[in-house]
Amino acid sequence: MRDLLLLHGAGDSPAAWDEFIPLMPDFRCVAPDLTGLTTWEAMLDHLESLDLDNPAIVGHSLGGALGIKWAHRHPECPGVVNLDWHGHPSTYPGLTDAEVGSWKAKLKEVFDEMAKQMPPEHAALRALIDNDSVHDLYDGLTARHLAVVANQLTAAQEPFADYYNAMREGIIADLSGHQVVRFEGSHAMQRQHPQQLASLSARFLLEG
Repeated sequence: MRDLLLLHGAGDSPAAWDEFIPLMPDFRCVAPDLTGLTTWEAMLDHLESLDLDNPAIVGHSLGGALGIKWAHRHPECPGVVNLDWHGHPSTYPGLTDAEVGSWKAKLKEVFDEMAKQMPPEHAALRALIDNDSVHDLYDGLTARHLAVVANQLTAAQEPFADYYNAMREGIIADLSGHQVVRFEGSHAMQRQHPQQLASLSARFLLEG
């Protein structure tokens, strides 16, 4: 039975996978706790310490990006499914540079306010989320990988719909040449649609 690492997102916990794990009977699922780890290197080293047998990976949000970074470190990785964190795109179709700058400034104000209410170890993860682009994450990747892109917005994203919709299209454009699925769910897809995501992930990973 193949080992499968399930990597939760920023501010989340292994419990995020409680509904997903029973839907993956062909895999030995391991859902590590990444809480308190605030650099990519620390997270990757923690995964190394689990001493698994060349695991496949399904990661959500920050955990999806971590899965891609694991696959760069381990090109022999049998497959990575990244659930909706792919970095920032090089273009925002339909928006001018000035509009993109204005939206980013508004979002920064929101995130700065949110950070005041977060535990320090959660706030520290913001730098990881802010810094990677699509090309930073994916260029040079040789392991099999599937990028799952949310095709809907969360309630919190709706006031910034023009920005997030343009961001999605820019991400998909930058992922040209990669295997991509537009998923009919929001960034909260992991909890909204565990059955569909489990079927999608298992099909991709077992094909390899």
